[in-house]
Amino acid sequence: MRTGFKRYIRLFCVLGMIFLSASARAEPAVKNVILMIGDGMGINHITAARISLEHGAYSRLNLDTMPYTGFSITFSNSSLATDSAAAATALATGFRTDNGRLATLPDGTFVQSIMLKAKEQGRSTGIAATVSITDATPSAFLVNADSRALERTIAEDILKTQTDVLLGGGADAFGINPFTREPRARSLMNEALAAGYTYIYDRDGLINLEITPDLKLIGLFMGGNMSFEITRFPTEPSIAEMTMGALQVLGQNPQGFFLLVEGSRIDLAAHSNSTAEMVGDLLAFDQAVGVALDYAQKHPGTLVVVTADHETGGFGIRSGDPSGERVNYGWLSTAHTGAMVPIYAFGPGADRFTGTLDITEISVRIAELM
Repeated sequence: MRTGFKRYIRLFCVLGMIFLSASARAEPAVKNVILMIGDGMGINHITAARISLEHGAYSRLNLDTMPYTGFSITFSNSSLATDSAAAATALATGFRTDNGRLATLPDGTFVQSIMLKAKEQGRSTGIAATVSITDATPSAFLVNADSRALERTIAEDILKTQTDVLLGGGADAFGINPFTREPRARSLMNEALAAGYTYIYDRDGLINLEITPDLKLIGLFMGGNMSFEITRFPTEPSIAEMTMGALQVLGQNPQGFFLLVEGSRIDLAAHSNSTAEMVGDLLAFDQAVGVALDYAQKHPGTLVVVTADHETGGFGIRSGDPSGERVNYGWLSTAHTGAMVPIYAFGPGADRFTGTLDITEISVRIAELM
């Protein structure tokens, strides 16, 4: 991403803590990590999704079944209200940075994500998101950039990581013809195909995918971001279906995997103060959480951590009946806020994600357990 000498910080502090952990206490073995981020998802967003269900406030989400909970303090190096790039950098690397930066410190120093470290250790890696895979959150786990706006370069660098599964939007950035759904000449997708990726572009391609050993998968289902859940096209897979497909591919590796799942459009709905779209996408994200929890229950050694990068909109529930009738909502803003966000955890080491944590501690604790 930059010319000249590239300086990488290899999370030496995290690795040192891993060695200390190994000698000081017996940690449960974590083979697989599923990190799930509800972009912009605050506590009241979750509450609204819960009370929208059949039994109103008495309903329970998949999130509500997770046994360990905590809070994350999200501010960035440059602002009390972090943006998604700086927050994703904190979640991916354990370092705070300025808004707009992807896995780079304020002075430009590159930092390495726990996903890329997992790749170095022989684990498979994957991303599923409901925005373009070149957007801020997915990108912070895969590339280093001084600005999240460098989409073309980010797309090029994503391919260089040889990530095993890439699912989401972003077909335009990879040179896909929007009418034929085929790669244009000299497109990035042609480079991906030459590198051994299998390309799919619709829900049928994902649902009917033949899982083969050493499969590398790239699925780009929209030119830019994917649709909101309540207006999702039949050709677009749900986030739960993308999660399931990613797990089928990554789960073949006997050394384990690291999967990032982002419910990205919760944030975009909150930016426009659209309660219906926000609730729809949060419920879809919760279904993906259910898929992850089901996998973890069937595959011991799988840690599931669910959190948000920040809260969006200053969303609140003002009044209503516990049955879910006549509920009145309020929005403080169309921007991000500095509110704390929840953390949920299930699986080996899940008890380490309780209490009030700094956002940078989440990746450190995952790295220790790995």
